[in-house]
Amino acid sequence: MSIAADEAVGLVADRRPTPLAARPALAVGWLTASFFGESDRWFLWSPVLLGFGISAYFGLSFEPPLWSALALLAASGAGLVALRHRGPSAVLAAALFCVAIGFAAAALRTWAVAAPVLEKAWTGELTGRLVETELTQKGALSVLIAPVAMQRLDADAMPARVRLSIRMAGVSVTPGETLRLRARLLPPPEPVEPGGFDYARQVWFQSLGGVGYAFTAPVVVAAPPDDWATWLAALRARITARVQTGIGGAAGAVSAALITGEQRAIPETAVTDLRNAGLSHVLSISGLHMVLFGGSLFWVVRAGLALVPALALRFPVKKWGAAAALLGATGYLLISGAEVATQRSYIMIGLMFVAILLDRPALSMRNVALAALLVLVWQPESLLGASFHMSFAAVVALIAFYESPLIQRFSAAARGRGDGYVLGLLRFAANHVVGILLTTTVAGFATGAYAAFHFDRIAIYGMAGNMGALPIVSAVVMPAALAVLVLMPFGLEAPALWVMGKGVDAMLWVAHIVSGWNGADRMIATAPMASLVLVTLGGLWLALWRKDWRWLGVAPLLLGFALWGTDRRPDILVDRDGALVAIRAVDGALTLTAARPAYTAEQWLRHDGDRRTPAEAAKTKSIACDALGCVWREEGRPVVALPATLEALADDCRKADIVISGIGIPRSLRATCAARTVVDYFDLWRNGAVALYVAPDGSITRETARELRGDRPWVQMTEAQRKTLKKEKPQ
Repeated sequence: MSIAADEAVGLVADRRPTPLAARPALAVGWLTASFFGESDRWFLWSPVLLGFGISAYFGLSFEPPLWSALALLAASGAGLVALRHRGPSAVLAAALFCVAIGFAAAALRTWAVAAPVLEKAWTGELTGRLVETELTQKGALSVLIAPVAMQRLDADAMPARVRLSIRMAGVSVTPGETLRLRARLLPPPEPVEPGGFDYARQVWFQSLGGVGYAFTAPVVVAAPPDDWATWLAALRARITARVQTGIGGAAGAVSAALITGEQRAIPETAVTDLRNAGLSHVLSISGLHMVLFGGSLFWVVRAGLALVPALALRFPVKKWGAAAALLGATGYLLISGAEVATQRSYIMIGLMFVAILLDRPALSMRNVALAALLVLVWQPESLLGASFHMSFAAVVALIAFYESPLIQRFSAAARGRGDGYVLGLLRFAANHVVGILLTTTVAGFATGAYAAFHFDRIAIYGMAGNMGALPIVSAVVMPAALAVLVLMPFGLEAPALWVMGKGVDAMLWVAHIVSGWNGADRMIATAPMASLVLVTLGGLWLALWRKDWRWLGVAPLLLGFALWGTDRRPDILVDRDGALVAIRAVDGALTLTAARPAYTAEQWLRHDGDRRTPAEAAKTKSIACDALGCVWREEGRPVVALPATLEALADDCRKADIVISGIGIPRSLRATCAARTVVDYFDLWRNGAVALYVAPDGSITRETARELRGDRPWVQMTEAQRKTLKKEKPQ
């Protein structure tokens, strides 16, 4: 312990009454003593510090040069080496070095995955290698293609990957084949509102440069190459097809999703039921599936070897079981598509089995921190996603809960009981039920805030849904999935598929029942980012420290929840194409000018915590329309004009407070327009979606999607747009 910590301990130990002026020093001393007294927990904060650096990178409005990020990393590393023997200064230097690692990792990752992205719509003939294919619930094929030739596009402007929907019937393609087809592609869509989900940023890190649809059936021009990636993709496709056809219906689609990760074929009704029952996490191959799959394999191998005394008494069968489970989990990772959530779960369970091989504790907070470090260095962008937040929040909360002294004492007392066979069996069953209840409760509380933040909804009866479904998933579905994969190479998977199908049917039945309860799915308005940050920091403070000062984490936790509903929603929203406008009425609800584009309308209503459908939100008497356009009037609110022609613009500029038009307004007319705010085609072309806020005094402020996104690699702008943005500022 350092001198500073010794002095702090002495100050805390002095119980004499202290003057008021000395109390701040006493508090600082107590905090210092607590901090240095838990030096064994410092490592657990390293991924949090990496997260600060990654957040700082993604929070910039411009793209920093890669050399600057590397220079920052080198400088902070040099500072750490220079101050490594300086006590508190060394701790601060180490913290800054972790932050620099996060910043540099994010910058390096962005540079490494850079690939061309379409700047505008493209239509023509496309030739490319089929990377993966997936059947959607509507029967269409969703395919990922790596183009090798695109009509009228040079090689340096051609996206590395594009995603297409093929709606023609009877199309059968195999991953690895080279296809030729005609298609229409668009750049990855921008956010539907300022500060909304940025799909273009997400797919930038997948090197996806365009999305669209095919309008001719694909023609196979070359057979698949004989390589590992093609073989694996074809294997996944065959497994998916055999599971879907072997079970059939919604259960077949869900079963395939649990094995190969292919979710697009799941019916919307099943997705809705699972979501409303708090069971959406079952569809995403993550920690639960990896633990059940790897754990089942570990138990089977170890139990089988233990039945042979000659092996069990002479060899480390537990380690053999861990090695077999690690190999099995690796195979499951590859077959499931190795999505981000699956990779993260594999790292965590892999560390657990490696710990067994090294005679270390299999599950500990240190292993979780190490897994988080590996994920954040490898894929820094995962920090921004709901999957990362929810999976690590659940694991950290569960470990912290089961590490608590109260639970440890209870577990020790339960293990020490010497009950008979019947009582022992009953106690085992009771402990299993209580364990599921406690695990569901803790994980539900830990992930609830993140689900509400990312999806604007809360599954009120999630605990009931998980209590009913998780025992089925644990005892029937996932062990049967393991049996399916073991037996499929021999063509003997039918009995295991039957068992798995019945288990999934039971799970879907539970989800349907719970989903039908009154108020099962509660919508809530979007929360400010400050709420999520405070809740996260407060929760980590409670979970990662052990001494009494951890209870200081309650303050930011409560403050984060108190701020949850304080984020002001826009009074007017204009979509990026000008085809849809939403206006907030006096009663606080949004009124839509149309029900389409449906996706944009649904997202606006969802972010508002509004359960209405777009068609219901478009029903209003406040909007009057004719051949020249529409006008929205409501007492106490600004008059909003939506002219459809230049002829109507002049009149609307005289009478309306706000003019919104999907056509371009000539500069001469715009200069003389008396409306307080004007939004036209050129504004939307430059800035994307627009949000307007009306203050009580009638003043209007504007926020745009491009303003919040900044000038980053995933924000596609033509040279003309860049020049225009430099010359003009939004009104």
